[in-house]
Amino acid sequence: MKKIIKLKGAQILNKQEQKSVNGGNTGMRCYSNADCSALNSIPGFEHEEFFCFWGMCQIA
Repeated sequence: MKKIIKLKGAQILNKQEQKSVNGGNTGMRCYSNADCSALNSIPGFEHEEFFCFWGMCQIA
Protein backbone atom coordinates (compact mmCIF):
# COMPACT_ATOMS: atom_id res chain seq x y z
CA MET A 1 0.00 0.00 0.00
CA LYS A 2 1.29 3.45 -0.90
CA LYS A 3 1.79 5.76 2.05
CA ILE A 4 0.32 9.21 1.62
CA ILE A 5 2.32 11.98 3.20
CA LYS A 6 0.30 14.99 4.25
CA LEU A 7 2.23 18.14 3.43
CA LYS A 8 1.47 21.50 4.93
CA GLY A 9 -0.13 23.66 2.25
CA ALA A 10 -0.84 20.75 -0.12
CA GLN A 11 -4.05 21.14 -2.05
CA ILE A 12 -6.58 18.33 -2.34
CA LEU A 13 -7.65 18.23 -5.98
CA ASN A 14 -11.17 17.30 -6.98
CA LYS A 15 -11.79 14.93 -9.91
CA GLN A 16 -12.15 17.76 -12.44
CA GLU A 17 -8.85 19.30 -11.35
CA GLN A 18 -7.12 15.90 -11.43
CA LYS A 19 -8.38 15.31 -14.95
CA SER A 20 -6.99 18.66 -16.10
CA VAL A 21 -3.54 17.69 -14.76
CA ASN A 22 -3.59 13.96 -15.60
CA GLY A 23 -3.38 14.23 -19.38
CA GLY A 24 -6.68 16.05 -19.82
CA ASN A 25 -7.32 18.79 -22.37
CA THR A 26 -4.85 21.06 -20.60
CA GLY A 27 -2.36 18.28 -19.82
CA MET A 28 1.33 18.86 -20.35
CA ARG A 29 3.31 16.64 -22.71
CA CYS A 30 6.62 15.26 -21.43
CA TYR A 31 9.55 13.00 -22.26
CA SER A 32 10.85 12.51 -18.71
CA ASN A 33 9.87 13.21 -15.10
CA ALA A 34 12.09 16.31 -15.16
CA ASP A 35 9.81 17.89 -17.79
CA CYS A 36 6.91 17.78 -15.32
CA SER A 37 8.76 19.64 -12.56
CA ALA A 38 7.71 22.93 -14.22
CA LEU A 39 4.16 22.22 -13.03
CA ASN A 40 5.31 22.82 -9.44
CA SER A 41 5.55 26.54 -10.25
CA ILE A 42 1.75 26.75 -10.71
CA PRO A 43 0.11 28.32 -7.61
CA GLY A 44 -1.55 25.60 -5.55
CA PHE A 45 0.60 22.82 -7.02
CA GLU A 46 3.87 23.61 -5.21
CA HIS A 47 3.62 20.55 -2.95
CA GLU A 48 2.29 18.06 -5.52
CA GLU A 49 4.44 15.32 -7.05
CA PHE A 50 4.34 14.94 -10.84
CA PHE A 51 5.72 12.19 -13.09
CA CYS A 52 5.76 11.42 -16.80
CA PHE A 53 3.55 8.54 -17.99
CA TRP A 54 2.59 7.77 -21.60
CA GLY A 55 3.96 11.14 -22.71
CA MET A 56 1.76 13.20 -20.39
CA CYS A 57 2.47 14.64 -16.93
CA GLN A 58 0.53 12.85 -14.20
CA ILE A 59 -0.05 13.83 -10.59
CA ALA A 60 1.03 11.27 -8.00
